[in-house]
Amino acid sequence: MKKYIIIITALLLILSCAEKPKKEQQSSESDSEISLETAGEQTDLDSDDLEVSMEQLGEFLKMGKDGEDKNDTTSVESTFEQLGKLLEIGGVDPNDIIADSIQGKGFSTAAILDMLEASGVSREEMEKLINNPDSLAILAAEAVKNRQASQKEEPLFKGKISPEQLSSKNPTTGVSLEEAILLVQAESGPEATMEKLKKIDSLAGTNVMEQIDLTEAGYVMTDVARKNEVPASAKEEKQMKALRDRSGQLHSEKEANKLLAELEKAEKDLASGKVKASPRFQRTIEHQKKSVAVYQKNIARKSIAAKKKFQQMNPDLYFGEEVGQTYFGGPHKTAVYLPLGALSFADKVVKANHPQLMTQEVKNVLGEPDVIETFDDVSGIHSLGLGGDLTVQFVNNALTDVNGPDLYIFEIGQLEPTELEISKDGKTWIKVGKIDGGVAQVDIAPFVKQGELFYYVRLKDLKMESALPGADVDAIAAIGAAMRLNLDSKVLFATGKSELKPEGLAAVKNLAQNIEVLKRGNVIVEGHTDDVGSDESNRKLSLERARSVSAALKKVIPGSKFKWNEKGHGESKPLVKNDSDENRAKNRRVEILVLPN
Repeated sequence: MKKYIIIITALLLILSCAEKPKKEQQSSESDSEISLETAGEQTDLDSDDLEVSMEQLGEFLKMGKDGEDKNDTTSVESTFEQLGKLLEIGGVDPNDIIADSIQGKGFSTAAILDMLEASGVSREEMEKLINNPDSLAILAAEAVKNRQASQKEEPLFKGKISPEQLSSKNPTTGVSLEEAILLVQAESGPEATMEKLKKIDSLAGTNVMEQIDLTEAGYVMTDVARKNEVPASAKEEKQMKALRDRSGQLHSEKEANKLLAELEKAEKDLASGKVKASPRFQRTIEHQKKSVAVYQKNIARKSIAAKKKFQQMNPDLYFGEEVGQTYFGGPHKTAVYLPLGALSFADKVVKANHPQLMTQEVKNVLGEPDVIETFDDVSGIHSLGLGGDLTVQFVNNALTDVNGPDLYIFEIGQLEPTELEISKDGKTWIKVGKIDGGVAQVDIAPFVKQGELFYYVRLKDLKMESALPGADVDAIAAIGAAMRLNLDSKVLFATGKSELKPEGLAAVKNLAQNIEVLKRGNVIVEGHTDDVGSDESNRKLSLERARSVSAALKKVIPGSKFKWNEKGHGESKPLVKNDSDENRAKNRRVEILVLPN
C-alpha cells in the first residue's frame, strides 16, 4: 500500500506545480468550467477544493490505522479510482498532468516513468503506453493485477518479520508467534502496545516483537488478524464491488445522498447486530461511507455553483427547488444544471444504425446518466460505432433555445466528433454541426427562432477511431425547459363536442399531478382536430376543447403560480397524415406545454 501512497503524493505534488498554468487555461475556457462571480469567490472555492483533496488524502493515509487492510484488495482496487477522483476534485485531468509534465511544465518523462515503475508496472510497458490517452487507466489496471497476484502467493507482512518466523513453533512453548499474536488480540484487542508485545514474545518463547518498531509491530499484528479472520462470502464480495463502483462514479447530488443514506443505515445495522457480516465487509462499509461523505460534500458545493451560474444567465428559467438538478458527466465530471431535472432526458429511441448491428444496449442512452466504468468493463452506454447514427425523441419535454447551452450529450472515454441534427417532427431536420467533448454542450441559437420547440435529436458518428469505436453515449438532456403532455380527444370528448366526459375529467386530474410537480410555470393548452369538416369549424372546436381542459386543470391545481393560455390549431398541426381513420384519431388531441415562469 505504501507504494500506492507514494504515487498519490507524487501526483499531488505535480498537481500543485501545474496549478498556476491550469488556472490560466481555465480562464480562457470559462464555458466548460464552473466559476463564481468574483476572484475572491473563486479563491474560496479553490481552497475548499484543496481542503477536500487533503481530507481525501488523509483517508488514504489513515487506512492502515483505522482498519483498512493494507493487504485488502478492497483498498488496492479502488486506490487508482479514488486518485482520479482526488484530481478531478481539483478540476484537473490526470492525463493532462502527465502530458504537461512531459512537455516540460513539471516533471520529465523519465521522472514520471521512475515514479510509476514503483507501482510494479514494467518500464518497457510504460514506455509503450505513455503516449496513449488512456495510459493512466491501463497502467493502474496492470498495477492492481500485479498486486493481487502477489497477494495470492503469500501474505505480505509490513514488519521486519518473515512469514516463516510467524508460523514456526517454539519447541519449548509449542506456540508459534502467529498463534501468540492471535491469543493476545483475542484477550485484549488488536492495538499494538509494548506490554502486548512482551506478552506475545513470552507466549511464543521469542524476543522478536520487542525488537521491532511499535508501528511496524502494529502492521504485523493487523496482517495476522486479517489473515485468520472469517473471509468475506461470495455475496459480500459482489456487494463490496458494487459499492466501490457506485461510490466512485456518482452522477448527481441526489445519487450521492441516496448512497450515503444506504451506507449509514448499513453501518447502524452492523453496529446493532441486526445484520451479521464478515470483518472485511464491515470495514468496507465504514471506509466507503467516509469516502462518499467527502464526495457528497464536494458534489453539493459544485451543484450550488452550477445552478448559480445557470440562473444568472436565465433568471426566468425556473420551475422550483424540488425539480432542478445538477448532473456530472464526462472525464472531468463537468457540472451541468438542468432546470427540469430528471424530466430533461431523452425518452424514446426512434432509430439506431450500427455498422456491426450492435444495438442491443441502445436504450442505455435514455434517462439519467448511469455509466459505470471499471478497469476492464463499462456499462450504461451505447456506442454509435464508426459511422453509426442514433435518433431519440423527447416525449414529455422539449428542446428549446435558452441563454447558453441548450443540449447536453453525456459521453465517455475518447471524445469522438459527432454530427448533430434536430427536428420538430422527425422528418425535417436542421443540421447544427459537429460536436465533441466529455459533456458536449450545444447552443442551437444560431439555427432556430426564439420559442421554437424541438422533439427529436439525431447523432451521427464521424468515423474517428477509439477503444470503443464510435461516440460512446451515456445520456442526452434537453435544457429546453418545456414539459409536454398529451391527451387523446377520444378519452376526453364525444364526437364533435367540447364538454369533458366523466372519464375525461379523470384523465385531466391524473395529468394535473405531473404539472403540480413543477410548482410554477406558463401552461399552454392547445387543441387539435383531424381534417374532417371545415377549417373554421375545426379551429373553433379545438379552441373550445382547449378551454374546457384548461378550466378543469385550474380547478385541480390551486394557487396563482401558474399562468394559463389556450390555443385552437384545428387541423393545421397534424402529428401524422390524415389518410386513415387510425391516423385521424392520433391527430385529434389536446397538448399541454408548461414553460418557465
